[in-house]
Parts: sequence; structure tokens; C-alpha cells
Amino acid sequence: MKTTKLAGLAAVAMLVGSLAGCDTGKPQVMILVPSADHGWTGAVLTNARDYANELNANGDAEYEYVVQTSDSSEQQVLQMQDLVARAGSVAGVVTLPWDSGARTGVEALANASIPFVVVDRVITDSDIINNSEYWVGDVRGNNEMIGELTAKTFIEQYDLQKDEKILVIPGDNSSVPTARNDGFKSVLKENGWSDEEIKAAWDELPSTGWSRATAAKNFEAWLARVYSNGTLDQYRLVFTHDSECSMGVLEKLADTTSELSAEAKTAFGQQIDVIASSSGLNEMYQVIKGEHPRQAEFDKYVADVDFFDVTYPPSMIRNGVDAMNDYLEDGTHIANHDLVIPVEVVDKDNVANFTGF
Repeated sequence: MKTTKLAGLAAVAMLVGSLAGCDTGKPQVMILVPSADHGWTGAVLTNARDYANELNANGDAEYEYVVQTSDSSEQQVLQMQDLVARAGSVAGVVTLPWDSGARTGVEALANASIPFVVVDRVITDSDIINNSEYWVGDVRGNNEMIGELTAKTFIEQYDLQKDEKILVIPGDNSSVPTARNDGFKSVLKENGWSDEEIKAAWDELPSTGWSRATAAKNFEAWLARVYSNGTLDQYRLVFTHDSECSMGVLEKLADTTSELSAEAKTAFGQQIDVIASSSGLNEMYQVIKGEHPRQAEFDKYVADVDFFDVTYPPSMIRNGVDAMNDYLEDGTHIANHDLVIPVEVVDKDNVANFTGF
């Protein structure tokens, strides 16, 4: 029964994959990304499709560029296994894994001698991947720097103290949240914080899976708890891992059907000084500007709260495809297998210089 189910999922993985281009008989460069219609992953998918179309429009191109989406980590692994089964027609794979669960699929690519580039996630706990000559490299935003810049801003502009709590609303279970947290904590240590002091200050909510709705739900449970037990006054600074998470907080505050009392929401807005996020979602840029369509609803509770966002360009999927093309042309690997794209803080002083997605 289980074998039948997996076979069915493999077939579904190919059917639901969103393909750019058609079968031209050319070797294919496969671009595997999560399915999404909004947010950062949605922008990644848009960039992947647009770039594949641009490359396929060149009639002299040696390869066909095909974008394939998946609805889960399990489905993405099945897609990779399917590519292994037809390895002769696959020139290379550029993948943005759902999470660390994609390791087995990437290992299958390595064992099948299919060149691969990993975007955004970093899979470091695999000797098969790390020792493969077909591992072209990783392309990622500087996740450590996101944490570093957030911590520096909290310290330099908001006077973060050791005796207060830091609310952290994380992403998923991949390398990305770990790197962002590690970067943040490294700055605390540089400023004299001990491991014990960091542990005492750190209040991290459950994984959101980068979901706005899940972030809202987790925030609601947290605020109800700290408001009822009288510990809200220990918090001033909120570190979310993504613009979607911050928007989830704002939408929960504005939700008139929420079980949160108006008193708890008001107390939150009076207590919190700043909410930090990252990725470059246009909605968050609107909030920073004070121009969001729901700004009046948000301002009912957070009119005196500051917001800033750290960039994390979804166009990095294009960098991954470029890296694969370089490898296919002359065997060039990414230097040290690691292409890191710098990030920067976007706040009310410079937001006019940035375009969100």
C-alpha cells in the first residue's frame, strides 16, 4: 500500500509541477522551487519563471529551462528522484529546497552525477553532498547578517538591555532561521552577553513555516499568555524572521474577531518599541511608510511602534541559474561553494529607495 502511495505521489509531483517552456529535445536545466502565490517564495517562483522564459526565448540556447513546483518537501524529494530516473536528459538542477528534509533528494542527484545548485537553504550535514564534484555550490542571502543587523539596530537605536526579553517569531526548521538567530546572538556576545544571559532573554515562538496565518496564531497565543500573567512589560523588541510574520502580527491586532481583548492589544502597542522583519515584502514597505491600505486599523494599536525590514532578494534564484550555466559551460564551481548576497536595513529614512515584491 505504501509503495503504491509513493508511486502515486511521484506521478502527482510531475503533474502539478509548473513548467516553463516545452519539450524541445534539448538537455534540461530543472529549476525546482516551492509552489507559492504570494510572499517571498511567490516572488522566487515569479523570478524563476520569468528567467526561464527569457533564457528559452533564445533560440540558440543549448538547454531548455524548466520550472517545476512542489507542494511539500516530500513531493520535492520525489521530483528529484524522478529526475534521477531520467538523468540522461537532465543537464543540471537548481533547487530551492522546502526545508532540510530535501537532503535525501539532493543526495540522490549527487549519486546520479547530476550537477546541482542549492539556493537559500544550506545542507551541511551530508558527506555525500559536501564531497560531490557535482555540487556546484550554494546561493543564499546573508542570513547571518540579517540577524547581525537586527541585533545591532536593537542595541544602537533601541538600547536593548540584558534584563529584558526578546520576542522571536521564527521561520521554519531549515538552516535559514538558525543562521539568522546565530547572527543575532553573535552580536550580543560581541557586546558582552553570556550564553546564560542570551538564553534568559530569548523567547522564541514555535515555527511558523513562513506562514502569515501561523505567525498570527502563535502571536495571539503568546500575547494572551503574557498579558494574563502580567509579564508583557518584560518585552520591548520583536524580531521576526520574515515580513510575512510581521504582517501576521499586524493583522491579528486588527482582527475584530480575535479572542484577544482590546486591552491586551492596546497594552502591546504601548509596550513594544520596534518590530523587525526581513525579505522586502511590499506590504511591509507600505507599513514603514505609513501608507498600507489597512494603516488606520494597524495604527489603532501600533501607531507608536517602529518597523524596519532587512532585504533578502528573491532574485537569488536567477543567481543560482547563472551559476549552473557557468558550470555547464566550463566546469566552474562557485568559489568555496558559497555565493552570499549582502543585505541591508530598510527603515523610514531610506524606504523610498527600495522596491518591494
